[in-house]
Amino acid sequence: MDHKREPFIQQRIFCPGPTPVPLDAKLAPLNSEIYHRTDDFYALHLKCSEMLRPIFGCERIPVILSCSGTGGLEAALLNLTAPGDEVIVVNGGKFGERWEDLAIRYGCDTKVVRVASGKGARAEDLRKVLIGCRAPKAFFVQANETSTGVRHPLAELVAELKKTFPDCLVVVDAISSLGAHPLNMKADGFDCVISASQKGFGLNPGLAFVALSERGWNQLSERPRYYFDLAKELKGQSKGRSAWTPAIGLIQSLAVVLDKIHGVGIDVMVRNHEHLASAVRASLPAMGLELFAKVHPSNALTAIVVPEGIDGTALQALLRDRYGVTVPGGQDELKGKILRLSNLGFVSRFDLVHALSAMEFALRDMGYGPCSGSNLGSGVKAFMQAIES
Repeated sequence: MDHKREPFIQQRIFCPGPTPVPLDAKLAPLNSEIYHRTDDFYALHLKCSEMLRPIFGCERIPVILSCSGTGGLEAALLNLTAPGDEVIVVNGGKFGERWEDLAIRYGCDTKVVRVASGKGARAEDLRKVLIGCRAPKAFFVQANETSTGVRHPLAELVAELKKTFPDCLVVVDAISSLGAHPLNMKADGFDCVISASQKGFGLNPGLAFVALSERGWNQLSERPRYYFDLAKELKGQSKGRSAWTPAIGLIQSLAVVLDKIHGVGIDVMVRNHEHLASAVRASLPAMGLELFAKVHPSNALTAIVVPEGIDGTALQALLRDRYGVTVPGGQDELKGKILRLSNLGFVSRFDLVHALSAMEFALRDMGYGPCSGSNLGSGVKAFMQAIES
């Protein structure tokens, strides 16, 4: 379909990664060239590590890895398990599937809590799997299943796990959750939390962060490893020295966004995500749209059901090509069936007004009645009223 682009439209991405990068963070690597084996860079790296620690709520500094978030997941599983270890994974979507694939690939005895798409894992789902377990080494779960817009109820799941297996390590993929949902490793009883630069931190892809509890650090496996040796990294990074060549420019940008996050406070950042996501959800009925994850919806993004009779893939293309708004759709069996509108990272209420107005225009263009005629603008109005409440 040929979509005539409106003039003067600015391209904007509303994806749950990569998220918008603040201008001063983009420019940070341009301000100076720095060699990573110097005291100046060691000081910068260590500053970032120390500033990450309260965001994760861990005692020792998180390890910074130059890789994608998936590299962080692999590093966690590689360092905390050995071949044959019994592990439990929650699979409720594309990223839960990643935990399952990694565990099987590395020879773990993998027990799976399968969760229907768009649903959060329940304690009773986990309980059924725990009955068949002997002594699981680790429990792997997403804090936020980005592919379906679901936030798993971690407190409920961890409490259920600890009733039977208190020594089981709790490993949380918080790649798309950190900053959008409350999380504190020590208070929550998590042994490992992974995140990445291109999500709530508002940076380009390329950095993963892996934080371990004291219990986690004391239970590293004997697996052979090379690049993803967390113990080696912790030893060096405690002095600002990465084992391998780091992503220098991203570290420079990270220092800028960490200053921003600490400037407002992590609690304020979390509340802002909650407020924005709640207002987006409040706008949907006014547009005749339905929330995909009705229970435990994410505060990092909103998964929206594509209305019956509307081609979801064509709607995405229209939003992008005519209105300059990129909104990802569903994956695998959800392709063409949902849109995933993100408010993750450095996103403002005015950004979301832009996205929702584009969505209403695009749906109108496709002949969708609830966004046509005098109804046009109803979703934006509902959002604005909700954001002020």
